[in-house]
Amino acid sequence: MTRPTGAIAGNLVNGSPFPAALWSEAVYSRRAIPDTLATGAPAPGPAGAGQDPLPDGPRLPLAAPPLRLAPSPGSPAALADPVVLAALLHYSYGLLQHDLTPGGWPLHRAVASARCRYPSELTLVTPAGAYRFDPLHHQLASLCGPVRDDMADDPATPRFLVITSRFARTARLYGDYAPRLCAQEAGMLLGAVHLVAAALGLRSRPGLGLEPLRRLCARWSAAAEEHPMGYLEIGPSAARPDRRAWLPPDLAAVLRSRHSGAAVFDPAPVAAPRALLPHIGASLAGAPFTGFSCHLLVRNVDGTAPGHYVHSGNRLRRVRDGDPIAMLERIGQTEGRVSVNFRATACTAYLAVRRGAAVAEHGEDAFRRLHLVAGAAAHLLCVVAAHHGLSARVHNGYDAAGAERLLGLAPGEETVLFQVALGAARPGAAFRIPVVF
Repeated sequence: MTRPTGAIAGNLVNGSPFPAALWSEAVYSRRAIPDTLATGAPAPGPAGAGQDPLPDGPRLPLAAPPLRLAPSPGSPAALADPVVLAALLHYSYGLLQHDLTPGGWPLHRAVASARCRYPSELTLVTPAGAYRFDPLHHQLASLCGPVRDDMADDPATPRFLVITSRFARTARLYGDYAPRLCAQEAGMLLGAVHLVAAALGLRSRPGLGLEPLRRLCARWSAAAEEHPMGYLEIGPSAARPDRRAWLPPDLAAVLRSRHSGAAVFDPAPVAAPRALLPHIGASLAGAPFTGFSCHLLVRNVDGTAPGHYVHSGNRLRRVRDGDPIAMLERIGQTEGRVSVNFRATACTAYLAVRRGAAVAEHGEDAFRRLHLVAGAAAHLLCVVAAHHGLSARVHNGYDAAGAERLLGLAPGEETVLFQVALGAARPGAAFRIPVVF
């Protein structure tokens, strides 16, 4: 059952939005979708909670984002270049698609989000102050003045992109399940920024530390009822641009085409291209963090025998031969119902992390850290799928305990945090057009 969102508000006030019980309630629970979503009614909350005010500070228009992503010719890429800054923000978290279907979710950003709630906020922290990215108007809105007096206004001084989360935005529909969904999206957004920065030739260093994160956003997050989630230090490229070998020649077009499929994920039973698995392996090898494994249950990929494959330690190995449909349908269900047509998917990925060790070291904060680690990798899976003309659906309707057992994870140590189904999307009823600024 969905509990009132007052529990989330209390956790935010107390600075502990990820209590230990959240593992069993949000990850291991096999309950169906929350009652609020099933009935279409909003979760309990304060009146007028449907409106999130935009920052009322000065606004800075951004340059039009380029149609292609590539390192700047000549001098190293830097955020001082207006086109580089616009490209980084737009292709990380900007509006890329407009859904014209009446009653649908009209605006789609560069990352997947539960029911397009987009609880994450992306803020640029510079020596001159902190600026909130406004994707709807493609602008920066000033949040506050200089964050640190000792940050000299020097192009070589690192800038930071900080990810915070408005839990209440998602809790209006999902109740107290919102922290899980917000943590998943924050990880995917971190992966998106890291990927686009690499494509632009920028140096990007993601951070998991909670204290540096709190210092970076302390001047606005409490008043705005946001929780600090993650950050990336962005600097100019000092060496040859980090152009990942697996990246498609036109990454911008791939990001514009990425989507999660129709409301019910029922893909066409079409074989994925042979290059899918090598590209998945190459992308995960360049993920922002280590400490995760990716289990691929392959059904229909050209030149690849069906079976269970594992990507770990920058290598892909086959664990078991044979059609994994029985395993997929045992893992991918809640309350006896399978919510995805696994019989038509090309493959399904399960991202696992070492929860036992992380909880022992970081306590409650392990929940945030591990979702950032797995979420960044999950976004890469979505991008690779789009590169090969496939949809990628992040779907939490799976049995985490059953996944541990059937995938052969270390008992009590490893936990699956993401289930990502990949398949060729059928034509849907929605009509989408690209957003162009």
